[in-house]
Amino acid sequence: QCPPQLLKGPRLSISSRTTMVASMDLVPQSSPTVMKWKTVLAIFVVVVLYLVVGGTIFRALEKPFESKQKNTIAVEKSEFLRAHPCVTPMELDILILHAIDALSAGVSPVGNSSNNTSHWELGSAFFFAGTVITTIGYGNISPSTEGGKIFCILYAIFGIPLFGFLLAGIGDQLGTIFGKSIAKVERVFRKKQVSQTKIRVISTILFILAGCLVFVTIPAFIFKHTEGWTTLEALYFVVITLTTVGFGDYVAGGDIDIHYREWYKPLVWFWILVGLAYFAAVLSMIGDWLRVISKKTKEEVGEIKAHAVEWKANVQAEFRETRRRLSVEIHDKLQRAATIRNMERRRLGLDQRAHSLDMLSPEKRLIGNIFHIRSERNTWLNNAEDCFAEGFVFKLLDMCLIIINRKKSMGDHTFHMCMIYTNLFSGFIVPPMI
Repeated sequence: QCPPQLLKGPRLSISSRTTMVASMDLVPQSSPTVMKWKTVLAIFVVVVLYLVVGGTIFRALEKPFESKQKNTIAVEKSEFLRAHPCVTPMELDILILHAIDALSAGVSPVGNSSNNTSHWELGSAFFFAGTVITTIGYGNISPSTEGGKIFCILYAIFGIPLFGFLLAGIGDQLGTIFGKSIAKVERVFRKKQVSQTKIRVISTILFILAGCLVFVTIPAFIFKHTEGWTTLEALYFVVITLTTVGFGDYVAGGDIDIHYREWYKPLVWFWILVGLAYFAAVLSMIGDWLRVISKKTKEEVGEIKAHAVEWKANVQAEFRETRRRLSVEIHDKLQRAATIRNMERRRLGLDQRAHSLDMLSPEKRLIGNIFHIRSERNTWLNNAEDCFAEGFVFKLLDMCLIIINRKKSMGDHTFHMCMIYTNLFSGFIVPPMI
């Protein structure tokens, strides 16, 4: 047998309770979710479009026939008035209105009405009550008295929920029967190593075909021969009845020219009961499959969104890393360019300074060199390796500056010696490019 984790997908459910069990298997145990307004609006738009398309098609199919019927009744009335000049058009219209009222009350105006069977015999009344609680409501007969209308209201209020419970119970039993039958079919296919998806599809098709055979094809064949309908009319009546649409244009047991057995209409109602359970199963199964498809679609969309978010994060990270590398490279290049510009500016400035010092007297040139050396002291400290030599040099320069300031009190020999030491240490301190 197939392991339990492979048994996924919607169950074949008929009643609302079975549908809830199937949905519980499909949806994780969590708090109930409410449909979003966007989803409701989208479904509403789809339904409106469906109605517009259906109305357009029905109009194209039925309006020509309606126009033909109008012309036919107008011609018939004209011929009747011409053949019976004693009848006025007003009297004919009154007679037609009485015939319409008779039809609304369930009485056929054709033939001798006193010989017609009553629509409110026990069998017919039972069938009418069944159409009320099943919400089919053919409309071929309806209460005409005030008491009948009031009782019909109360009868529908209490009878419809009661019938719902009965329908759920029958649905459970039918679901069990069909479930066991389909389980046997699935076991046969599992032995042939068929995938679980194919098994579900095949079992669903078999379920629908079996139901159509039992609840649609066979009853349509019976109604065709009992009521004298065509095949299309019989199928039309079966589907319209089991979907609880119930137009009332075709009703089983409603032909006054046919003598029906007493058990015919109760049997038809029992068929309606079981057929409604089957159609509820089909509709609930379709709903389950739609929920599965919706869930899978949401999961696929979620995976696509997750991949998109991951891809976006990777792209952003790569972009940030590329930007960081570019910024570092650009910063390094700008730093090197700035260093080169500063060195060029310094060289140009020193050249100009040297040229200007050449124009000065030896005393002023010596003082300028000493002040320039002091201004370059911090720069030189970054490259100096011998702190002792640095201190010695600057102390000697300070002494030379003092001697120069006191030139008037010393000889020319001492002054020239200070100039020599100053120029010597100026070349030592100033970078080689200078």
